[in-house]
Amino acid sequence: MSNKWLKFTFFTILLIGAGYFFGTICKQIGQAYDLILSSSRELLYLLLWLLVALGGIMVAAGLVAALLRPLWIGIIAFILSGLAMLLGWRQVTIGNGIMILGYLLVAFFYTFMVARELNERIRFSVRPISEGQNILLIVLILVICGSLYFSCAAHIEQEGFAPPQFYIKMFMEQMEKQIEARVPAKERQEVITQFRKEFQRTVDEFFKSTVKPYEKYIPLAIIAVLFMPLVTVTRLLVWIPTLLMSIIFSLLKAMGTVKLISETREVQRLVIS
Repeated sequence: MSNKWLKFTFFTILLIGAGYFFGTICKQIGQAYDLILSSSRELLYLLLWLLVALGGIMVAAGLVAALLRPLWIGIIAFILSGLAMLLGWRQVTIGNGIMILGYLLVAFFYTFMVARELNERIRFSVRPISEGQNILLIVLILVICGSLYFSCAAHIEQEGFAPPQFYIKMFMEQMEKQIEARVPAKERQEVITQFRKEFQRTVDEFFKSTVKPYEKYIPLAIIAVLFMPLVTVTRLLVWIPTLLMSIIFSLLKAMGTVKLISETREVQRLVIS
């Protein structure tokens, strides 16, 4: 019995660790307001770690939902993973609490659904475990987007929305190249200096008159831009956690950590007497 509880503890710690790592990524995403509005290697690096965190949660959640019985053990494991997310996030607010509560509710539903599907099947399969993860994945993406939303909203409320300097600089450089090709060398520096001042003034006036009245909607626009690509990419890569779970289950059986058992059941059918 003690050996069995050690295994339960191991899978619970695995899910807690995945939850903590996911929480740290939520914190980094929340602090990446400037990165989200630019195209840089740092943003790509952060998004790659985000995919790793999502994959870790998917694999750990699948193992817990499939193996931890009775169900209340799995539920406790998910509750601890939710607390670990908040610990990794290092920021407990009403918004964060609501998002983690949403994750827990979906995780409970996922656990019951996996248990029911596996109980109704004749042979064990990873398929019902992976199929039920779609809604869990969507909720985790919403948690990520919620983290970015609250940080963006707070930033804009305090400092206002500033135009992305990366894109302004890129556009300005293209215009300067055209000026350099058309203006004589003697007048080039003066014209470029004047152009920079006028261009920056025009951009500032445009954002002040056109964008500023709608600043409160900018966080929603940003997370909408992030949400759809994340959903698309994760759906394309959803086979990876499924493959990893299949490999892990095979390894666990080979090591004797888990085993397949056969059960005899009575089936009731209504027939004409």
